[in-house]
Amino acid sequence: MRVAIIGTGLIGTSLGLALQEVHEVDEVVGYDRDTDRLTAALHRGGITVAALSATQAVVDADLVVLAVPAPAIAPVADEVAGALRAGAIVTDVASVKTAAVSTLQQALPDDVWLVGGHPMAGSHETGPEHASGELFVGATYLLTPTTHTDPQAYRTLHRLVAGIGARPMAVDPGDHDRLVAVISHLPQLAATTLMNLAADQAQRQHAGLLLLAAGGFRDATRVAASNPQLWLDICAENRAAIVTVLDDYAAQLAQLRATIAAADEERLRTVLMQAQQARRRLPRKAVGGGALVELLLPIPDRPGVLAEVTTSVGAVGVNIEDFSIDHAAEGGRGALRLIIAGAGAAATAAAALKERSYEVRERQL
Repeated sequence: MRVAIIGTGLIGTSLGLALQEVHEVDEVVGYDRDTDRLTAALHRGGITVAALSATQAVVDADLVVLAVPAPAIAPVADEVAGALRAGAIVTDVASVKTAAVSTLQQALPDDVWLVGGHPMAGSHETGPEHASGELFVGATYLLTPTTHTDPQAYRTLHRLVAGIGARPMAVDPGDHDRLVAVISHLPQLAATTLMNLAADQAQRQHAGLLLLAAGGFRDATRVAASNPQLWLDICAENRAAIVTVLDDYAAQLAQLRATIAAADEERLRTVLMQAQQARRRLPRKAVGGGALVELLLPIPDRPGVLAEVTTSVGAVGVNIEDFSIDHAAEGGRGALRLIIAGAGAAATAAAALKERSYEVRERQL
């Protein structure tokens, strides 16, 4: 398999390093308009060949990864569209999916397959020199199939994502943007606000304040050191969802302020304990375990059925370890086989699919 990576920053170079460890990947060609960054990625080993242009990089590529900032997706897609081979798979790493997927669907030829992606991994460090092939191990890697997604293309990308140690999970692009506004974008903005507040207090009241910053403060503000341009792009792309979440956050802060101002100890204890318990229930960053269970469900041969099934399973927090599609000889129908790790997870996934009127059979492997 020949992989092309456009954009050799931290994520692009890390993906290149990780994919080279997957046995079916033979070559990783990279391009970046920043020649220094491209050279650094080559020296880091994240790419095996440096291309002279994005168009040159994607020629004959089986998989094309657009690891560029969100505003660059449209111009890059327009630039490479004519050079993509029929049957190539195109994915991206943008942290806002609705706009990215829509842009790519409009730009790409009909014989090229799009599967949106968003690795939930990263660092406050930037650039290829900080890249690591281990960056994605145990991390959730969101895939955003749509009614236009080819099942075999999705399966190929799903397999590659699992091959680099990540946990692929399907989610609808719109749902994705609402979810990441809570678990990714709000933490960044909260950390930014807290860091600015502390810096302002240190400047106006006590210059030694920041010298007192201990583990809790440093943990809470670590992401405030992230690339500002990246977050300008994210806030522009996901503005509506972020504003809604900020409103909810502000309302909860106002309630917390009122609780403390009223010296309502019981209410404050409840709030603190609820947060403590919710934090302890967070799933660990690890690949799912347990005995493998096969879910077999008949499916109609129509566009969008794969997206519906996989996003339904992802919506209940279950990871699909592997899957395959058996097409009926007479056409019009088929069978989808999902492999789930753990009997409990399989039962949860089956229940979610039955709610959508799918007939599901379970078999222990």
